[in-house]
Amino acid sequence: MARLRLSANRATRQHDDLGTSTSMELLGSFYPAQDIVVTRLDQIPSAVTEYGARVAADRPRESFMIMISVPRGQRRPAGFEAAYRNGSLGTNAWMYEIFKCPLPMPDDHGVRMWGGPHTPFQFADCTPLWPDKTPDEFSSLAEGHIGLYGWLRAANARVQRLSQCTHTLLDVATVAELRAAYAARRHPLSVAQDALRAAPQALAS
Repeated sequence: MARLRLSANRATRQHDDLGTSTSMELLGSFYPAQDIVVTRLDQIPSAVTEYGARVAADRPRESFMIMISVPRGQRRPAGFEAAYRNGSLGTNAWMYEIFKCPLPMPDDHGVRMWGGPHTPFQFADCTPLWPDKTPDEFSSLAEGHIGLYGWLRAANARVQRLSQCTHTLLDVATVAELRAAYAARRHPLSVAQDALRAAPQALAS
């Protein structure tokens, strides 16, 4: 049995031409720490998820990383160091992954953040796309995945613009196609263009 301490710090991960770096705010008190007791490594991710969800609820729309410290005299569960180092314990799930030099997209913004289950999608020079308080047609499709939700809204806006508001994203693409496109990190404009080209019968109706 091991007693571990979970704590949260504001942090972002940035990608640029020189590589990847993580910036963390170490001074100040962002959120109270929590002690957990575990006997096995596989008990840690669920504790991290519960703690992270509480932090996110109390500090909404903040980018943070969860740290796990081992008090003196406590034994680490087998495999802890490797799992903590490679992120498989879920400690980075609420941290923004920012692309400082987004790939250019003709006639549109580049993507600054693709987001994830707990982090938003964002275009360069635009505000992040968060779910509305009132559910819409993309809420159930995203199944709580914040990044996918924002990406779907962005793609839908581009389908409507290109079709002059005669069609929506779900008129010209399947859910499976959209999930695959997001997983492949395809730009919403490119997805909208391809979907409209592939659905001439919809445009003709």
